Formats: sequence, structure tokens, C-alpha cells
Amino acid sequence: MATTALVSTRHRRFAIPHHRGLARLVPDTITHGDQLIVPHTIETTRLARNMGFRVPAPILSQYEWGGTTPFKTQKITAALLTMNRRAYVLSEMGTGKTRGALFACDWLLREGLAHRMLVVAPLSTLTLVWARELMLYFPHLTHGVLHGSRDKRRAVLKQNLDCYIINHDGTRTVLPELLAKRDIDIVIVDELAAFRNAGTDRWKALHEVVKDRTYVWGLTGAPTPNEPTDAWAQCKLLTPNSVPKFYGRFKRETMRQMSRFVWIPQSGALDRVHQAMQPAVRFTRDDCVELPPVSFVDHLAPMSSLQEQVYKDLMKKLRLSFKQGEVTAVNEGVLFSKLLQIGAGWVYTKTKGVVDLQPKHRLSALMEILDEASGKVIVFVDFIHAVRNVAATLKAKGYAPAIVTGETSKGDRDRIFGAFQNDHYPRILVAHPKCMAHGLTLTAANTIVWYTPTTSLETYEQACARITRPGQTKKSLIIHLTGTAIEAKLYNRLQRKAKLQGSLLEMFEEGDKEWQM
Repeated sequence: MATTALVSTRHRRFAIPHHRGLARLVPDTITHGDQLIVPHTIETTRLARNMGFRVPAPILSQYEWGGTTPFKTQKITAALLTMNRRAYVLSEMGTGKTRGALFACDWLLREGLAHRMLVVAPLSTLTLVWARELMLYFPHLTHGVLHGSRDKRRAVLKQNLDCYIINHDGTRTVLPELLAKRDIDIVIVDELAAFRNAGTDRWKALHEVVKDRTYVWGLTGAPTPNEPTDAWAQCKLLTPNSVPKFYGRFKRETMRQMSRFVWIPQSGALDRVHQAMQPAVRFTRDDCVELPPVSFVDHLAPMSSLQEQVYKDLMKKLRLSFKQGEVTAVNEGVLFSKLLQIGAGWVYTKTKGVVDLQPKHRLSALMEILDEASGKVIVFVDFIHAVRNVAATLKAKGYAPAIVTGETSKGDRDRIFGAFQNDHYPRILVAHPKCMAHGLTLTAANTIVWYTPTTSLETYEQACARITRPGQTKKSLIIHLTGTAIEAKLYNRLQRKAKLQGSLLEMFEEGDKEWQM
């Protein structure tokens, strides 16, 4: 059985039984009786571990954790990352892996072991997740979001900041500038599974950015959302020696060909993926004992330029109508619905037609969540025409959602709900919340995404209860896609169980403010 080292936090040293080999390799050791006193650094920890001793990562005894109380899982995550220059964090969505990675970065920066970091993340998480975490828990670290025109991105990159945050496709925009900035020695790739195709320009640009950096860590809750071969390109970015040089060989190692165009996973495929994606750490929400049974998260879903223009035009008209006394409690619901339809991305016309406002950012945010989720997901959409369009988009992108609206027959509903609860497929259910507000047990899912908010508190509570009812064995996550001020206000009221009527009028009464997020 391996001997566990005794650690002195005050002296930053650890003690183990005297070991001649380690004493020779580390000059700054002290012999005290039969004990060897060793400086507690990353390198000496690695050496002692290789010689059979159990030595905790230095960060565990040398870091103040930003003055907060981290989850145990976050401390383990940070320890793994600081000890490994290439590593994977495969923990479920909602387990705090973002802050765990930032703890690791902060310690490395404080210790002078790194100089700057780059976070490559989905567009929807740049500000609401990464920048927010830095502002709240690491205010001493300077940061900048590289988004917008190329000139804007370059201007931010020229600043001497501790952390630069850029979206997945943004690396191509300022690739020469990123390659020239050699003092970036930590790269965090959030939602690593977005880089599962090595043939894309996105992958090729990131490969150029990360290949010579000191630390590169990949974060994703679902590394193989479609099939085991999804892992190959991700490993080629982080740990290229863990997979074959060519994709075809890895495919043959993990998949079996049934016909000319049909391949299925081999029985040992997941073991092969696990072997390739090392070193790694994975925690589920159930492993995070500090988490409540149900967590609520707002996820930014910016409007497209067309959505923004239509939204602004309507708000101008509503402001004028409010001043003239034409916006009242009587017609507030209709106006509310129109604003929410714009946020969703598809708007009914007076003749019952549908105008497509091209909500590409909201749809991308939804797909990021679906890729990140390791289990089944229910997506609630409060407009039937939007349900159809969301489902059609997901199908076009290779997902296979089931759909339930008021137009779905009872027989089809029973079949869909039964398969969702008891079978492996479908994994995704896109539904109108009023069709699922009472009685159903769908605890096979532990994640709900509200693509649009509902204006009914009862509907919201009952729909969320489909996965939080008795029989749920996993901790649940309720995600609100939020792209407008009215949506943010509505979700806030729903969670506080406040009266929803008057929300729109109240916003006008509060005076001028930003009407979009």
C-alpha cells in the first residue's frame, strides 16, 4: 500500500520516508531522522507519485480558493488540472466545472507558473458564464471578451489582460494575433465536443492555437454525443498520441460496419474512448452534494440582427402607445405574446402566417446545451409554430427529437411518453408546456430547457414538475434561454412565484432602460 505524504501548509513541504532516489533528484530536500522533507511543488509531487508515494496536489494546501468555499468536486477538478498540462473535464452540466477550471488557472497565475489564459467557449457563455464568474469570484483577474468585428477583437487582444475570452469560431478571425501572443500559456476549451470534426476550419484554427501552449484543458459533459468516433478529433487537439494518426483506424477500433453505409458502436467502444481521453475527471450532479435537488440557470441566447431590429421597432411603438395610454392591462397579454414570439424567432402574422426572424444564436445555444447534457432533455416551447420550427431545425442538424403539441393525438402522446420514459430513444423531447402540465412522470430526464418562457405560473410549475416529481433519482437542472429584458423579468417572476400580470406595464413605468440583453 502506498505511503501518504504528510503536508506542511505553512512550510510548503511534504514529508515521506527517506528515499535516496528522490533525494538525488531534488537538491532542496532535508533529511530529518528517517524522513525526507521535500519542497511541495508540481514537479516534486509528480516525482514522488511516480515513486509510489501518495502526495496531494500542491493547490489543495496552498490556495485560498478565491475566498469562497468550493465544492469538493471543484477542488478535485482543480487539482487534476494543475497537475496535468493536457486534461479533460467531462463533468455533467451544472456541476461547477467552469469555476473549478478557473481555480486552477488562478493558482497557476498566482504561483508564476503561467502568465495569461485564453478561454475558447460557445458564444452564449462568453459573458453570462465566463466573464460573470471572473467578475464575481476572481475580481483581481483582468479579462476581456473578444467579440464583434475583427478590429474590436484585436483591440482587446492588444491589452495586457490576465484572461481573454473568445467564441469557438472567433479564433479564425484573429488567428495571426493569437499565434503571436506567446505569453498565453493556458487554453481552456469549453464545450470541447464542438470540435469533434477535424475537417472544419474551426478545428484547424484551434489546433494552431493550442498545439504549443503549456496547458490545454478541454471541458465537455458529453464528449461523444453522436457516436464513439466523436472523440477522435477532440483527442487530436489535446492528446494526439492517445489516438491513431488517422480517423479511419479509430473508427475501425470503435465501430463495426454492418453494411456499406451503416456502422454501429462496438461493445468496447466506450472503454476505448475512456482510454483515449485521459487524464480526465468526471462528476455528475449527484456527486456534488452541495447542489440542491433542483438548480435553475439562465443561459444567454442573443437575438439575431433581424430579431433585434424587429424587437426595437416594436418597443418604440409600444413606448409611444404607453405614453398615449394605449397599452393597458386589457391588451397587455397580446403585446407580451408578440415580444416573446420575437425572442423565440418566429412571429405570427395577422393572416396566421409565420415570419422567420432567423434565431440562429438561440438555436445554437439550445444545441450547445443538448450536446453538453449527458442524459435525456425536455425542451419547452410556448408557441406551437415555434415548436415545429425548433424540432425541424434539430432534425436538420442530426438530432432526433420527439414532438408533442396540442395537435398530437392521445395515442401518439402515450407512445412518445412511454418511449421517452422507458427506452433509450428518444433522448430529446420538444413540447408545448401546456400539453405536459399535469400528471405525467418523465423522470428519465433530469434537464429541462425553456426555449421560451410561459406566461402562466401554474403551467411553469407543473411542467417543471415532470422531472422533479417522486421517482427522480438524479439532481435536476432547469435552464432558461434568455435573450431579452422581458424574458429575464418573466423568468425572475416565475421563480419567485410572483404575479405575472402587469410585468410589461411595470417595465414601461420604470422608465427608459436597455430593452435587450
